[in-house]
Amino acid sequence: MSDMHLFYWQEQLYRTQPRILRLMYKITGAKTVAPIVSPIPALVSFDAITQAQIDAQLGTVNEFLAAAFDATSMGNDAFGGVIAMKGQCAKVLDMKAQCFSASNTIVTRQCQALGLTASTLETALALGSQGNLGFKVNFGNTPDFDGLTDGTIVIDITWISK
Repeated sequence: MSDMHLFYWQEQLYRTQPRILRLMYKITGAKTVAPIVSPIPALVSFDAITQAQIDAQLGTVNEFLAAAFDATSMGNDAFGGVIAMKGQCAKVLDMKAQCFSASNTIVTRQCQALGLTASTLETALALGSQGNLGFKVNFGNTPDFDGLTDGTIVIDITWISK
């Protein structure tokens, strides 16, 4: 019976309960992925992302700056992107990112939502001014992330809805 939906008697609790957004990608080649469940309203990349690409994906202007996704930020063994939430996200709490290689080596990274730093290779998460999300993950070279040709990437983002 634990699957039944619980209606809170205290309505303030609805605004405090986090949700998990899960993005899952199959690694199909070196620095190439395909969403496992399609379509996902996310622009993801292993390499630099331009301002025009970010703005087109989100339908906003400069909500996330390309400097957070430049060549340094998206250096070796990095994966990142922006997620079009259509303004629904009120608060973002944390992210857990996992990469499973074909040989079942698992690399996990976690971070709290402290913002994205320009020109920095990091694991980071941010809520944009228009309620969209930006993230990047530094998976490191265990195994050679950029060289993987098979495997799975799972990104779990904990967030609270408006």
